[in-house]
Amino acid sequence: MSVAHWRNSYKPVKFFFMDVRVGVVVVLTLLHVAWWTILLDLVVIGLGYYIERIGLGFPSACRAVRAWFAGSYRPALPYWKIRRKVDFEHRRLAWQPAREGGVQTLKEVRKDA
Repeated sequence: MSVAHWRNSYKPVKFFFMDVRVGVVVVLTLLHVAWWTILLDLVVIGLGYYIERIGLGFPSACRAVRAWFAGSYRPALPYWKIRRKVDFEHRRLAWQPAREGGVQTLKEVRKDA
């Protein structure tokens, strides 16, 4: 009977009692010991402890913050790849002035406006 290796157990990596990503900040503080870096450590440790207490891991907390900043509208394409509506068959009426040539783009109609 073989015992599974620790990396196959899907348990989060811990540095003492905290997530290893918080431990990285503590180790970096050892390179520059000052009052503000120690205070930064305490804030990061407290934040990491709070995140673990509410049941989130570090990656899921990052996703939650990203979703909070992005809002509820998440398009499938980036803004510059979204195709706009184009009217290729625009024909002016007799009393309308002629527009300069080229393709005419239409403005989106929104219900709120």
